[in-house]
Amino acid sequence: MSEEKSDTIISEDIVFKGMLKFQNTLKVKGHIKGAIEANGELVVEASGTVDADVLVNSLTVNGNLNGNVEARDKVELGKTAVLVGDIKTPQLSIETGAKFTGSCAM
Repeated sequence: MSEEKSDTIISEDIVFKGMLKFQNTLKVKGHIKGAIEANGELVVEASGTVDADVLVNSLTVNGNLNGNVEARDKVELGKTAVLVGDIKTPQLSIETGAKFTGSCAM
Protein backbone atom coordinates (compact mmCIF):
# COMPACT_ATOMS: atom_id res chain seq x y z
CA MET A 1 0.00 0.00 0.00
CA SER A 2 1.43 3.37 -0.97
CA GLU A 3 1.50 6.24 1.49
CA GLU A 4 -0.67 8.25 -0.92
CA LYS A 5 -3.53 5.81 -0.20
CA SER A 6 -3.05 5.95 3.57
CA ASP A 7 -5.34 8.33 5.42
CA THR A 8 -3.19 8.44 8.56
CA ILE A 9 0.36 7.36 9.37
CA ILE A 10 1.77 6.80 12.86
CA SER A 11 5.46 7.39 12.15
CA GLU A 12 8.49 5.67 13.70
CA ASP A 13 9.01 8.31 16.38
CA ILE A 14 5.44 8.16 17.76
CA VAL A 15 4.17 6.11 20.71
CA PHE A 16 0.37 6.23 21.11
CA LYS A 17 -1.31 4.93 24.29
CA GLY A 18 -5.07 4.50 24.65
CA MET A 19 -8.16 3.69 22.57
CA LEU A 20 -7.73 4.39 18.87
CA LYS A 21 -10.76 4.62 16.56
CA PHE A 22 -10.74 5.42 12.84
CA GLN A 23 -12.86 4.95 9.72
CA ASN A 24 -10.50 4.57 6.76
CA THR A 25 -6.87 3.40 6.61
CA LEU A 26 -4.19 3.66 9.29
CA LYS A 27 -0.56 2.75 8.66
CA VAL A 28 1.56 2.11 11.78
CA LYS A 29 5.32 2.59 11.62
CA GLY A 30 5.61 3.52 15.31
CA HIS A 31 4.13 1.98 18.46
CA ILE A 32 0.52 1.71 19.63
CA LYS A 33 -0.46 0.45 23.11
CA GLY A 34 -4.09 -0.01 24.15
CA ALA A 35 -7.03 -0.97 21.92
CA ILE A 36 -8.00 -0.37 18.28
CA GLU A 37 -11.55 -0.32 16.87
CA ALA A 38 -12.13 0.66 13.27
CA ASN A 39 -14.34 0.31 10.24
CA GLY A 40 -11.27 0.57 8.05
CA GLU A 41 -7.95 -1.08 7.32
CA LEU A 42 -4.99 -1.33 9.71
CA VAL A 43 -1.51 -1.78 8.22
CA VAL A 44 1.38 -2.54 10.60
CA GLU A 45 4.64 -1.85 8.79
CA ALA A 46 7.90 -3.74 9.46
CA SER A 47 9.03 -0.99 11.87
CA GLY A 48 5.62 -0.92 13.61
CA THR A 49 4.59 -2.47 16.91
CA VAL A 50 1.02 -2.82 18.15
CA ASP A 51 0.32 -3.98 21.72
CA ALA A 52 -3.48 -3.95 21.55
CA ASP A 53 -6.62 -5.93 20.92
CA VAL A 54 -7.76 -5.08 17.40
CA LEU A 55 -11.21 -4.95 15.76
CA VAL A 56 -11.02 -3.83 12.10
CA ASN A 57 -12.36 -4.62 8.65
CA SER A 58 -8.97 -5.78 7.36
CA LEU A 59 -5.50 -6.13 8.81
CA THR A 60 -2.08 -6.38 7.17
CA VAL A 61 0.89 -7.10 9.45
CA ASN A 62 4.54 -6.85 8.47
CA GLY A 63 5.77 -5.82 11.94
CA ASN A 64 4.84 -6.93 15.46
CA LEU A 65 1.34 -7.31 16.89
CA ASN A 66 0.64 -8.56 20.41
CA GLY A 67 -3.08 -8.94 21.06
CA ASN A 68 -6.26 -10.60 19.91
CA VAL A 69 -7.50 -9.74 16.43
CA GLU A 70 -10.96 -9.70 14.93
CA ALA A 71 -11.09 -8.72 11.26
CA ARG A 72 -14.44 -8.63 9.47
CA ASP A 73 -12.92 -9.19 6.00
CA LYS A 74 -9.35 -10.53 6.10
CA VAL A 75 -5.99 -10.80 7.87
CA GLU A 76 -2.71 -10.87 5.94
CA LEU A 77 0.59 -11.72 7.65
CA GLY A 78 3.63 -10.75 5.59
CA LYS A 79 6.96 -12.59 5.72
CA THR A 80 8.34 -10.26 8.44
CA ALA A 81 5.19 -10.38 10.62
CA VAL A 82 5.16 -11.55 14.24
CA LEU A 83 1.66 -11.94 15.69
CA VAL A 84 1.05 -13.25 19.22
CA GLY A 85 -2.66 -13.61 19.93
CA ASP A 86 -5.85 -15.17 18.65
CA ILE A 87 -7.30 -14.34 15.22
CA LYS A 88 -10.96 -14.37 14.21
CA THR A 89 -11.53 -13.66 10.50
CA PRO A 90 -13.23 -15.19 7.45
CA GLN A 91 -10.00 -15.03 5.37
CA LEU A 92 -6.39 -15.56 6.52
CA SER A 93 -3.18 -15.33 4.47
CA ILE A 94 0.22 -16.16 5.99
CA GLU A 95 3.42 -15.72 3.97
CA THR A 96 6.38 -18.03 4.48
CA GLY A 97 8.57 -16.57 7.22
CA ALA A 98 5.75 -15.02 9.26
CA LYS A 99 5.49 -16.03 12.90
CA PHE A 100 2.05 -16.63 14.43
CA THR A 101 1.47 -17.85 17.97
CA GLY A 102 -2.19 -18.31 18.93
CA SER A 103 -5.37 -19.81 17.61
CA CYS A 104 -7.50 -18.97 14.61
CA ALA A 105 -11.27 -19.15 14.10
CA MET A 106 -12.61 -18.81 10.58
